[in-house]
Amino acid sequence: MDAQRNAAAWDVGILDTVHIQNEPIKILNKNFICVMLANFMHCIAHASINPFIATYMKYLDTSAQLAGFLIGMFFAVSFAVRPFAGHATTKYNKRKLLIIVFIIGTVANLGYALFHNVPSFVLFRFLSGVQYSFIGSLCMTLAADHLPRLRLTSGLGVYGVSGAIGSAIAPSVGETILNAGIKYKDDSFGFTLLFLFGSLILVLALIPAIILTPDRKALADRARIGKWYKNIISIHALPPTIVLFLIMISYAIISTYMFEFGKEQGVPNINIFYLVFAASLAVSRPISGYITDRLGIKRILYPALAVFALSMFFIGISSTFWMAIIGAILAAIGFGASQPSLQTMCIQSETALRRGVASNTLYVGIDLGFFLGPYLGGLVYAESNYSMVLKTGAIPVILSMVCLAITFPIYTRRSSELGNEP
Repeated sequence: MDAQRNAAAWDVGILDTVHIQNEPIKILNKNFICVMLANFMHCIAHASINPFIATYMKYLDTSAQLAGFLIGMFFAVSFAVRPFAGHATTKYNKRKLLIIVFIIGTVANLGYALFHNVPSFVLFRFLSGVQYSFIGSLCMTLAADHLPRLRLTSGLGVYGVSGAIGSAIAPSVGETILNAGIKYKDDSFGFTLLFLFGSLILVLALIPAIILTPDRKALADRARIGKWYKNIISIHALPPTIVLFLIMISYAIISTYMFEFGKEQGVPNINIFYLVFAASLAVSRPISGYITDRLGIKRILYPALAVFALSMFFIGISSTFWMAIIGAILAAIGFGASQPSLQTMCIQSETALRRGVASNTLYVGIDLGFFLGPYLGGLVYAESNYSMVLKTGAIPVILSMVCLAITFPIYTRRSSELGNEP
């Protein structure tokens, strides 16, 4: 065992030694706060615009088929670029990369604002997809880099609050700006204001990105990174990635079909479901992270997944407003408690030098879950109704528990080799 640990310590290399020596004492240190602010602003910019892309397609008078293609192209580009994103995050200065990514997003939103036609939209939508492929794993990796190792799950739970709050308030902000512009002048002006708002937020996001302490990689570390094709995915990060992929299928079903479910069941004010879900998520993530650091991942993750599976079935049978709200709270507790643990498993499965590859692997699972969830939901709806779509959303979560039981020993062994406590 000592020989294995020594070998693992040698494999971790210079960067890990520096990281441990300069390890922050508290969670809310300067660099971590900067990453949280950058992530929060990204979520504001993204979630204030993305819900209205379909509306924008109608304004451009595209066909339903073309609109669907252009909306999906964003995620297709993101998925296609991820193999290169993982390598870039591993090899290059992550602070500089974050700045470049925000600049790309700013340019894309400015392009939306200035050129209201389909060819321009295709070009700038491509740039948005490139930005999106980098930003999630990059921010997650930077957050982990600036957290105390023994409080990693707590810190990632706190980090998740920024995304939850940003994604919760942004659609309402975007709708207000769009409607104000339309009321003041016309549709074109409304969309211009909305896209300019997204650009402004990403410009502001550059401030915490610039304040971040640069990460410096020694020449020896750069040499050990290897070719880009060796950094497409992390084999060691696959266990949490598979589990999160299955969870995201169910989460995508909630995100896609709740409004239609509310109409079908006659549940009023179903939009409040999302507000309650986001608020509960913001509370559950840091609390669950804190508890996980003290009790261990396994003791928290299984109950969290069980609650999430139960919530999918409960939401599916909801026939009143309050039943749906209780379902939102249960879903947020289960989903919110599972995420910090799976992110920690991902980070602890790789050396510090390859955290970017591990994070990128996890986001591949997220992308696939977001793609497959609505598709599978559509297949179920074709044979039944939206109630059944929500209820069958419990199945992927149950499967994730099975996969966790199979793969957790693999993660435990790898984490122990790297000197972490599972």
